[in-house]
Amino acid sequence: MEKKRGMVRIVFRRLVKRRTAAAGLIVFVFMILVALLADYIAPYGPNDMLDDMQYKAPSAAHPMGTDMLGRDVLSRVIHGSRVSLAVGLVSMIAASLLGIPLGIVSGYYGGWIDQIFMRVVDVLLAFPVFLLAIMIMVVLSPSAANVAVALSIVYVPRYMRLVRGVVLSIREHEYIEAARALGVRPWRIFLFHILPNCLAPVMVMVTISVGVAIIAEASLSFLGMGTQPPMPSWGSDLRESLNTMELNPWLALFPGLAILLTVLAINMLGDGLRDAIDPRLKQ
Repeated sequence: MEKKRGMVRIVFRRLVKRRTAAAGLIVFVFMILVALLADYIAPYGPNDMLDDMQYKAPSAAHPMGTDMLGRDVLSRVIHGSRVSLAVGLVSMIAASLLGIPLGIVSGYYGGWIDQIFMRVVDVLLAFPVFLLAIMIMVVLSPSAANVAVALSIVYVPRYMRLVRGVVLSIREHEYIEAARALGVRPWRIFLFHILPNCLAPVMVMVTISVGVAIIAEASLSFLGMGTQPPMPSWGSDLRESLNTMELNPWLALFPGLAILLTVLAINMLGDGLRDAIDPRLKQ
């Protein structure tokens, strides 16, 4: 246990020494705090319609302006962070929780089990992420929850393949062979010997994939297949700004900036985490 804590401290020190990674971590934590405290820091409710305040440009009273219904854009961006971040985080955590055990089973047992799993994975990976998500959303009804389900399904095979590769590289190691020879049950080998070796690459993939999921949620909501009005999300806010974007550019500017800053921060954090876990990857 002490050794594991020491490794965590080493990785954290390496992470914060990289300025880009530290900046990404700060921005990402800030966005999470904004989402958690939205009810307390937003000046208005996300659907509060102010009298005679339609299409007001940014001002001291409304730093991000108002929309076609007189709703405060800043408040909608703040509340929209909840949906966008929740979909990104929940979908990738769910995908990893499904993909890790399936990847371990596939890599550990091999044979026909591995063949079946990998053929299914190959078929799913043949489709681009966004296209496959759209195909799944055609079957499901439009909602933020179903976007999270669709993205989870899309990413399960990616986690399976990643974990399977790790398992194939370590399953013949002496400590695993010794555990087999001693009659240790497979589930204990999976849990105590194989899983710890999979966590580092999975953590990196989860971190980077959250950014992709946020963009996918925004894109699906923009197409009308994700979050539905009046629920705020960055993608649905962009969709509502579509018809008046040229006359009222702030309606698209601020949700777009929120997506840009969050995804950029996540990517910087993911790259830094990858290098902190294994500095050799920088070579």
